[in-house]
Amino acid sequence: MSKELITQKQASAIMIMFALGSTLVLGAGGAAKNDVWIAILISLLMSVPIMLLYCKIQMSYPNKNIYEIFDNAFGKVIGKIMSLMFIWYSFHLGSLVIRNFTEFIVNVSLPKTPQNIVGLFMVFLCIWAVKSGIEVISRWTAIMFPVTLFVVFVVTILFVPLFNFTNLKPVLYYGMGPVINTAFSVFAFPFAETVIFLAVLGNLREQRGVYKVYFFSLLISGISTLMVSVRTLLTLGVPNISVIFFPTYASVRLIDIGDFLQRIEITVAMVFLFAGFIKISICLYSTSIGIAHLMGLSSYRQVVAVLGLAMSVLSIVVYSNTLEMFDWSDNFYKYYAFIFQVILPVITFIAIEARKIYSRKKKLQHSN
Repeated sequence: MSKELITQKQASAIMIMFALGSTLVLGAGGAAKNDVWIAILISLLMSVPIMLLYCKIQMSYPNKNIYEIFDNAFGKVIGKIMSLMFIWYSFHLGSLVIRNFTEFIVNVSLPKTPQNIVGLFMVFLCIWAVKSGIEVISRWTAIMFPVTLFVVFVVTILFVPLFNFTNLKPVLYYGMGPVINTAFSVFAFPFAETVIFLAVLGNLREQRGVYKVYFFSLLISGISTLMVSVRTLLTLGVPNISVIFFPTYASVRLIDIGDFLQRIEITVAMVFLFAGFIKISICLYSTSIGIAHLMGLSSYRQVVAVLGLAMSVLSIVVYSNTLEMFDWSDNFYKYYAFIFQVILPVITFIAIEARKIYSRKKKLQHSN
């Protein structure tokens, strides 16, 4: 079977939708209160060096995914241990995203529907998409990506009459401490989660485009996240954001222009759900190719259904209630994710560079 290939534009669209996935539902940077815009800008600066690291890892072994890179950098034994860690992160992240969206759907639309039923329907769609292949996912995303950006932009314009700029004051009232802490949270969720794409970008048609994909995606997803977070702050204010579970969605309900433009939150929710569908699918794809690599299977499609259903089961038991989900997201996730988003790539990059130095020395010895 020929290798599936995706273009730079398609890869960028997938990565941006991935980054916006849960962010559009849960919001980002709310803990910084009035200074949310400062926290997001700092998180973007924090993301630049780690994105550069991801690009360098990918470019060290063009056309290979992260599991193949682990084997080349560490050898078979340690490489399998590193692969298991990355597989766990992909699998766990996919489960967390499923739970984010089942909580959202049940809370805002279907309060009497069991979450496991909602989660199963989402997972079945993701299994179908991943079995169809990354090319199919990328084509669908390329179609929906401009629609998503259009909705985000138009809704922001419609919010303008509701903006209350006094909600931005006072600036830095609580000092830089909470801002830096929140910036770290926004860095971990959603920007550094794109480490998952080290399992995807081996399929990029032009490997030199890895840098463009990562940094263009960071720019667009960063601007979109900033826009959505600031408009929610300007509309609802800090006290309301602090007590509402899904402030981004709640704020959209306030849009009421005359008697002809009302209740547009349904359209916005559909965009949210598609972004979540992409994020879950990419996590499932990364997990599937990792398991297939470890088990020596001829195709990752053999394990997609089982892993998708397992993700759904984990999503049910991972939190006991909605409050616990937000507490984990706000206070603990950034420390847990740091292992996979920063420490694992740094160790991998050091191993790659050490192997390069060793190879050069060996060549010099042979030439002498």
